[in-house]
Amino acid sequence: MQRKSYCKFCKGPLVQTRGEYVCSNCGAVNNIALITRDASDQVPWDHKMALGKRVHIVDGLGSYIGFHNDSFFQDRKGSSLSSKKQYKFRKLKKRYNLRIKISNHETDYRSLMSLNRACAVLGVSDTVKKRAAYLYKVVAAAERSKEIEKISNHIVLAALCLLVAVRESGSNAPLRLREIVEVFKDLRHRVSGKAIVKLAQSLPPELGISVRVRRSEDYLHRITSQIIEQSEVVNQLESLDYDPQKYSQKLLRLSQELLNDISLRTRGGRNPYIFAVSVVYCADRIVGKIGNHRQVLTQKRLASICDVAEYSIRDHHRTVLKDKLKEKISRLVPSKKVEQKQQFEKEDLRFPMFF
Repeated sequence: MQRKSYCKFCKGPLVQTRGEYVCSNCGAVNNIALITRDASDQVPWDHKMALGKRVHIVDGLGSYIGFHNDSFFQDRKGSSLSSKKQYKFRKLKKRYNLRIKISNHETDYRSLMSLNRACAVLGVSDTVKKRAAYLYKVVAAAERSKEIEKISNHIVLAALCLLVAVRESGSNAPLRLREIVEVFKDLRHRVSGKAIVKLAQSLPPELGISVRVRRSEDYLHRITSQIIEQSEVVNQLESLDYDPQKYSQKLLRLSQELLNDISLRTRGGRNPYIFAVSVVYCADRIVGKIGNHRQVLTQKRLASICDVAEYSIRDHHRTVLKDKLKEKISRLVPSKKVEQKQQFEKEDLRFPMFF
């Protein structure tokens, strides 16, 4: 436990601020605060370690002297530097501008800045952004050491690294290749889906740049969230006295059950996002059958919400999902004939006929 110190002038308690012990009552400076570290706290030096490497930060390269527009400098203890050192570091800060800072790294700097803007537009998490920046720097380092061939377009590389990071995160960031390409095009870059796929195939697998194949299960959370955000859907659910959150949970559960019954071989090479939208459409039909009301989602409305073609939903429903939907409904909802038969049997028990 640290021993509490008192002021030698007024006996008031001392507080540590900016590398000095100052009295909280009279404000007098009593002593300099010296911080010592144990040997166990020191990190052992390794020849592979490089100081100043900010691998996980996307905003620039290198380190800075002081703060932005700062002309007064202090050491690591918080004490002011001498006048000669103040002049020296002020001169260094003026000369060490952005142009010198990114010299010989202009391509990496601009690519990382474009990656940062794309991540901000897409709204991905910091974990995905840092992972994409790390993958970019791994490939760039391999290119400088001539382990791989020279990459002609580093913006395509940044888009590829973002796609890989998004795919690795699973359902936490269910973005499509088309959406990533559109964002980079909005930032005035020449990026296409074919160029990203071609670059991914040319890189060696040792670098860890492998695009994981998406499954329809990864998009279910995103689709159901988009549906309950629509005011038309919410108004219709309120007219049916249905809670939107419970409706979303039921859609998600039934969609997962339908996908569990459909093997990957049966799905074939269909677009996993469009197939997931079609599955959610079938799940909404099941909800309508269970609740004995009209379905909330039509093919036209769902196609408009999820930005897919209406005929694609219809085609998937007719070719793959129709039979599975009938089986699911028959298991969950009893048919009218069975209900009528059960009703007649109950009436026979209530009014037996004597012959």
